[in-house]
Amino acid sequence: MTRYMTTTLLAQAEVAIALAEISEGVVPSAALLDALGIDRSGCEAINALLVSELPPFASIYLSLDGNIGGESQAEIAGFYRAISVKVPPNPDYLSSLLYLLGQIIKKEAEVVDGETARSRAIEIAKLTLLRQHIAPWLVPYLQRAEQIAGADASVWIALTLDLIASILESSEVPTPKQPIDEDLDQSQIESFANSVEFIDWITSPLLSGVIVAPSDLVSIAKSLGLATRIGRKRFVLEGLFQQGGRELLAAIGQFVAEQGDLYLSRSSEFEVLQSWSKRAIITHKRVLATLAPY
Repeated sequence: MTRYMTTTLLAQAEVAIALAEISEGVVPSAALLDALGIDRSGCEAINALLVSELPPFASIYLSLDGNIGGESQAEIAGFYRAISVKVPPNPDYLSSLLYLLGQIIKKEAEVVDGETARSRAIEIAKLTLLRQHIAPWLVPYLQRAEQIAGADASVWIALTLDLIASILESSEVPTPKQPIDEDLDQSQIESFANSVEFIDWITSPLLSGVIVAPSDLVSIAKSLGLATRIGRKRFVLEGLFQQGGRELLAAIGQFVAEQGDLYLSRSSEFEVLQSWSKRAIITHKRVLATLAPY
């Protein structure tokens, strides 16, 4: 490994760990903040966004039920064990994943010349983690974060996306399709049977291709003149359906279409966004099919 490659890897590792700390609300040193181009107010905005609007657990976006835990979380825990690092309570949490990525990159930089097999094994672990457990959800997640947080979080978001892109660009192997995409390729566009089926679908990002934040529901309710409850998204959606089911479907249909366009805008840079756009299109068509009889 050349000195340039080692320096590049160490820089990537340092950035990954710094981004992890910032997402946890930990403010790095002034020198590191200056190097990253992030100010203290930006750090606060990022942490507030992750806490109040977009829960940063990979399993929410990679499991069919849209809940924390499950198979995805267990698989991520295996990466910690593989590099002899203690598994944190929530291994699929954003900061944990970025920290894990940084540690793997560090180990890759420490490989000495001649250890070809070890170098290759670490590289495969890094790319597998990124392709299967980070990029498939974090890229669209960060696009939504930028929509909601605006300029305050833009530098942190850009740095995180740049880190993902720089690692993916180092490999010529494309990101594999997720099984859900193959299923959707064969699926027929059917209307939602009832509000329960729709809520199950829209609150599962893996199915719907959209990430709904609490502020989105407040905004939609306000535009329709409906009252919103305080609670989980499912509870809020149930209340809104009781007040105006058809109007809510139409508003969410528009929201879904806009999300599909958002993903398409950067799909040439990040292949995973093509999948999210496809799922959003299918969801939009299902909403239109549900509205058609009215």
